[in-house]
Amino acid sequence: MKFFLVVIIFISFIGCSTLFVPQELSENYVLMPGVECDAPEAVDGDLNTVSNNTRIHISFPEKKSIRRIVIHSPNISNFIIYENLGGEGNWKIIKSFKGNTQTRIEINTQVVTDKIRIFITDTTGARYVGPGVTKTKNGFYQEVDAQLDARPQIQEIEIYGLVNKTSMKKSDEPLF
Repeated sequence: MKFFLVVIIFISFIGCSTLFVPQELSENYVLMPGVECDAPEAVDGDLNTVSNNTRIHISFPEKKSIRRIVIHSPNISNFIIYENLGGEGNWKIIKSFKGNTQTRIEINTQVVTDKIRIFITDTTGARYVGPGVTKTKNGFYQEVDAQLDARPQIQEIEIYGLVNKTSMKKSDEPLF
């Protein structure tokens, strides 16, 4: 009986050790082939390019397990990040932000999806002009329902999953 108990404990230990495999962030999913974005300058890997879009859609060729989203922007303060649950118009909020002051925003999450949407509702330094009519510098009247002065400046969006660390020894390294 004791032998049986020792065997069960040993098998349990081996099984549990696979649960605790060290992990690290994957490569940036948005730089992988087949990714589509309606603001390509926001996912080009270059912090010197800027997107002024208030709505950004990122589509992956297949579902990805997403653990971290990083947004580089000097001026977005209020925004919402959504995941697609499948089908047209079936979105769920991952996280919403109000009053953000960070220029490098890290969102830790656990979602599996093939589409991410970011909707920016306010920027620092912006004035919101509600529905109505305003007079332009030339004396013309125009309908307005927008924020003025500060358009969003999205320098880069990064999206990562997790991968298992592999600790393979090189064949030329001594074993001991």
